[in-house]
Amino acid sequence: MSYLKFITPTNLATEKERFFTIANYSPQLQYNWSEESISSFTKSNPCNGELIDALLSQDTTKIIHAAANYFNVEFRPEDITLAKKLASSIPPSINATATDYATLMQDKLTQLGIDYQVKLVDKHGFQARPVHNKQLLKISKHLHLQFLTPDEITNHELVHIIRAVNGQHNHIPTSSNYLPTEEGLACLIQDKFLATPTPAAFQHALEYLSAYLSQTAGFREIYDFLINHGFDAENAWLRGIRQKFGLRDTSQPGGLLKSGMYFYHENLLKTLTRDELLRLFVGKISLSNLSKYPSYTGIISKDILLKTLF
Repeated sequence: MSYLKFITPTNLATEKERFFTIANYSPQLQYNWSEESISSFTKSNPCNGELIDALLSQDTTKIIHAAANYFNVEFRPEDITLAKKLASSIPPSINATATDYATLMQDKLTQLGIDYQVKLVDKHGFQARPVHNKQLLKISKHLHLQFLTPDEITNHELVHIIRAVNGQHNHIPTSSNYLPTEEGLACLIQDKFLATPTPAAFQHALEYLSAYLSQTAGFREIYDFLINHGFDAENAWLRGIRQKFGLRDTSQPGGLLKSGMYFYHENLLKTLTRDELLRLFVGKISLSNLSKYPSYTGIISKDILLKTLF
């Protein structure tokens, strides 16, 4: 079992309905934490027994500590200051659809010669999810793109897919700690290198601040925080409930801090040169592995990669 399936609640749809129909209700989340699923997760994540133990105990202090280690998240004063600055002005809403996104994504994959299929699925808990061994990208019908353009979110997902296909082409194994670098790179590309304020950067900044808030606040406080900063009800639900993945009782403080990983690592990577950023596309490597790859190689040519994403 992948960590995504392990931390994604199984009853999001029913708890969403209860949240919006019952005053002062805090969702009570359920997970597939059977003995079999725990064993599967342990085998695929052998170094993260701390996170499993914390989640099973539902000790929020332990969950915060273990999650910060697992997702490599920090809340540096300079990042919090930047996030507040980016979140200070509400951008216009985009309100694109899942179909818009899926159509553009399939077109770009075809143009790049990447043999992946795009499938709209009736699933909750994510926007898009690559299944690399099946050359498939699943897009949730329930995603909500209030501040995310189809072009920018497509570029985000292309980072995941291009690194996967290049890694296979270059015979580069996936680094054990690749994920924070990959998500930071995907957000940096999506947010146009944080060179200018964008709607996507606004959302990523607010999610970072929400992850910071989640350490001491319950879900309803996070939801209200997002509403007060311009999120509509659907977006505040989708982006807010993620802060409580891993908890059963969302009225409690704590959570996985995963949303904080994106903005934090985006800031770590923004100081790299264009050449260094290109080299991160050789495969699913982490920033700490970059020195092993002095030049970019891949199934996608350097010129096409620059034209497509930079």
